Amino acid sequence: MERDTRLDYFKIFLGILVVTIHMQPLFGSGEFSGWLVSNGIARIAVPCFFIVSGYFIHSKSDDSQALKKYLLHILIVYAIWSLIYLPTYYNTVGYRSLVTFAIMGYYHLWFLPALISGILMLAGIKKFMKNDTLILALAIILFITGYIMESAGSPYRLFCNGVFFGFPFIASGYYIRKKNLMEAVKSSYTYIILLISLITLLLESYWGYKTDIRHNLFLSLYIFCPVLFIRILKHPGYATGKDHIGKISAGIYYVHILVVTWIIPLSETNNICKLPFVAIVSVLLSIFIVLMNKRIKILL
Repeated sequence: MERDTRLDYFKIFLGILVVTIHMQPLFGSGEFSGWLVSNGIARIAVPCFFIVSGYFIHSKSDDSQALKKYLLHILIVYAIWSLIYLPTYYNTVGYRSLVTFAIMGYYHLWFLPALISGILMLAGIKKFMKNDTLILALAIILFITGYIMESAGSPYRLFCNGVFFGFPFIASGYYIRKKNLMEAVKSSYTYIILLISLITLLLESYWGYKTDIRHNLFLSLYIFCPVLFIRILKHPGYATGKDHIGKISAGIYYVHILVVTWIIPLSETNNICKLPFVAIVSVLLSIFIVLMNKRIKILL
């Protein structure tokens, strides 16, 4: 079986970016350079993960049995990791928060219920809306709505979910695959769009720094992330083998909060010194998880 190893390594890079988001402050308190990384550049990671999921869900979207099997697997993985993290937050939150965590995910685990609901939205909307461009337009509207909600100061649970975050990027990945945009879009265009949207992302990050607001949604992400993904697909590195390397990124995502909570606790400043060690430990634990998952297949 051939795999795009370049995409696999890109996903590992995204996993490391997620680690940097949760290791703030990277430098001294108030340092713009650390903010620019954790609250700017690193914010491309989660949207790209959703896009990757949407790209590959294309092959399952019209097969109800395959889709049910895939969603059930995600649900099992979510339940397992929720149980793993239960001791981490059980003694620090109230019962109402426990219910919220169970439904929407503890901390970084919100990605999984958002992925499930986002895929369900895509599958449901496809039954009533046959025009893929209209589906993408709806996705953009929902993303902008989430952006407005965050800008208005809404609790992050209201916009960091499958409706306003997951579905828009899942639909984007689906659209890329459906319209074969990795072949249709010229390489020269991708470089220009990436440069402009990266500058816009940095400006949005700078505005968040000046106002001291950590944003999850940036308007530029909806341009930068899909085009970056297309750029990666344009030069694949195919190799024969199973998807063990591709699963390392998921392991990093799931396990790194345990690392910074129990193994290498964060400092009040200059966590950049701990970042290499947290990344290495997370990767090593992820490899162990991948090996375990070869037998039990419920962790990734």
